Amino acid sequence: MICQTDGLVLRGFRMSESSKVVVLFSREYGKLRLVARGARRPKSKFGASLEPMTWGRYVFYRRENRALQTLSEGDIAHAFEPIKQHYGRMAAGSAICEFLDHITEDEDRNPLLFSIALEAMQWVGSISETALDVPVWYFQIRAAGAAGYRPHVSGCVQCGTRLAGRHLGFSPGLGGTLCGNHAAAGMRVRFETANLMAHLQVRQPDRIDLALLRGVDRAEMTRVLRAFFDQHIASHYRPRALDFFNRLRAAEQPAAYRAGG
Repeated sequence: MICQTDGLVLRGFRMSESSKVVVLFSREYGKLRLVARGARRPKSKFGASLEPMTWGRYVFYRRENRALQTLSEGDIAHAFEPIKQHYGRMAAGSAICEFLDHITEDEDRNPLLFSIALEAMQWVGSISETALDVPVWYFQIRAAGAAGYRPHVSGCVQCGTRLAGRHLGFSPGLGGTLCGNHAAAGMRVRFETANLMAHLQVRQPDRIDLALLRGVDRAEMTRVLRAFFDQHIASHYRPRALDFFNRLRAAEQPAAYRAGG
């Protein structure tokens, strides 16, 4: 059966001297593994449509119960050039694609997750360099909800009370934030960190108040999200692109990662 779909290229790898396998997250079919025959030739008909971090329109031949489908056409809808032309933005985009690849199963359709991924990628290409962490955090938090792992950050996960006070907690096992009375049962987090997590969970990129980034301990946010996903997705996951992005950000903005801000 011939199928068409919008898709975001997550990664690709060599299959033979002339062909490659492309991992594509699509709107209509979820994650696909597509064989692109001749894609490694200098004058391939696919051009740059199979490059990672490319959003395009793809045509493929689909057969039931096959791990690899055959790609026949690819056209670029958005190449995300602002991301690919900037080292830090490219690291952020790579982290998003890697995370999306990890949390999804093959051919598990999730149009909401697809939309969140495109929003995050577009935001990476336009946001101020000083705030590049934010779309990556946004994607992690929103993608977790779309994949069925939504963290509880609107109040205390144990008693339901509204969060208040400078020092709160976060329990990866319970899956959410803790009020001051129960903070000892989890990791210590600042109110500003918990508040930004709640804000990112419910707002679209064009409605997110970046002023809330002030006072956030960025290293703390990174640790909390990592602990949550280790607990609820897979402890064996080693996010190389995400770890690289976090190291890069810490090197670029050491003061923000030491003391928040």
